[in-house]
Amino acid sequence: MPDNKKNLLVHMVGINKSFYGNKVNTDVEFTLQEGEIHALLGENGAGKTTLMNMLTGVYFPDKGDIFFKGNKIIFDFPGKALRLGIGMVHQRFSLVGNLTVLENLILGHPDNKFVIKIPDKKKLIQSYMDQYSFQIDLDAIVDELPIGVRQKVEILKMLVREVDVLIVDEPTTVLTKQEADNLMKILKNIANSGKAIIFITHKMSEVFQVADRITVLRKGLKISTVDKTDTNPRELAKMMVGKENEITFERPQIEIEPGIVEVKDLFVNSDKGVFAVKDLSFSVAGGEILGIAGVSGNGQIELADALTGNRDVIKGKFLFKGLNVTHSSPEKRIDIGISYVPGDRINVGVAGNRSVWENIIMKVYRLPKFKKGLLLNNKKLKNYSEEIIKKYNIFLPGINLPALLLSGGNLQKLIIGREMERDCDLYICVYPTRGLDVGAAEFVRKAILQLRKKGKAIILISGDFEEILELSDRIAVMYEGKFTGIFNNGEHSLEEIGLMMSGCSREEAAKEMGNV
Repeated sequence: MPDNKKNLLVHMVGINKSFYGNKVNTDVEFTLQEGEIHALLGENGAGKTTLMNMLTGVYFPDKGDIFFKGNKIIFDFPGKALRLGIGMVHQRFSLVGNLTVLENLILGHPDNKFVIKIPDKKKLIQSYMDQYSFQIDLDAIVDELPIGVRQKVEILKMLVREVDVLIVDEPTTVLTKQEADNLMKILKNIANSGKAIIFITHKMSEVFQVADRITVLRKGLKISTVDKTDTNPRELAKMMVGKENEITFERPQIEIEPGIVEVKDLFVNSDKGVFAVKDLSFSVAGGEILGIAGVSGNGQIELADALTGNRDVIKGKFLFKGLNVTHSSPEKRIDIGISYVPGDRINVGVAGNRSVWENIIMKVYRLPKFKKGLLLNNKKLKNYSEEIIKKYNIFLPGINLPALLLSGGNLQKLIIGREMERDCDLYICVYPTRGLDVGAAEFVRKAILQLRKKGKAIILISGDFEEILELSDRIAVMYEGKFTGIFNNGEHSLEEIGLMMSGCSREEAAKEMGNV
């Protein structure tokens, strides 16, 4: 272990890891210093999360050594990394939803005794919240909190365990821009206190917002470690993908087919039994992309659920190609040509314990071409799966791997491939590029435009403003279950759209910006 840097906390040397004979990390070296934010950058499947899972003892390296504060680590029991002072906040939260924030923070704390003095614990936790500028209701039930607040609870849980190294894995994937910006401030504050942060990401903007040093991985190999001040986004993108990436999107005029989607006076309840969608009416033509913009939590997910049959319609109608499918089952909608890319890929998008290939074929296996008499033709189904895996560049050891073991980005590509390769007339895409790296997001956006070119109707629900503007023919802005405006792309400025997202009507937004 080199000792030329007294503030060196972590040194990983010659790390190798394989799954099912496929190398995920090859001879990786990684260092982390006190008080720094070190970004671990790379495409989906580059080996970032696997490397950090070895630092926290989730996996054991096949070869290589890990040093912490100058001492070689041998992981001989679960939780040793946390006991040493290394904590990780995973993409999939580990909170107990029906407990309060306070109970989650106390649960499993190594200092717990047979009798826990709750007031003393609460006072201690409040001191950490004050130190790091957290604003969280400790008595709130976790399941009732917004995603952004749950993310903070996960980070606070690590801080009250007094970790010296905090690892955050794609922490902004499910956050709005405002929540993400707030999280960045918190991470800087934590680093300023002397703790070190490893920030796993593929988002270039976040790297330049918070990182001090950047390590780039590509296909399991370490490409380089650089200071933020010595590089630029173009250079890092080239390291990530092996080439310079010029992204262009063309949305040519095409002939549209009216009447694919007609939604009339729609009312839909939230999980709490109040209206999340209120008196909503709109249409989508074949060959058209309708982008639905808005701050998350304004009824977008409930609308998508209602259109796909996963939530009851309280009042109103949904007509698909003239057929009233308002109360049809999800299976019926799949069969008549409605495709769905859900926003929640873990709980809705896949059957996590089933294999990758079973997840890919789950909406097509009943087709005659995949039958052998009364039985399924598994050979054809597996070949179909492997074609999609290749086409959508899904990085995995083998098609029999349980889907839940895929990285977040590869799981998203699995869902995208499964849905887009079906020949449907309506595609409902909710946050389709969330969690994807630059190259994969470009691929998905171009695939959506190809669907448009084929005359398909697309409803795009996204929290990415640029994505909405790049892809949409018309834009609907959703606020508290209603559209504050629906208009052709280009008719309103970003500022006007922002005002509509906060509740202003089209007319009010235009007047406010002096465009009337």
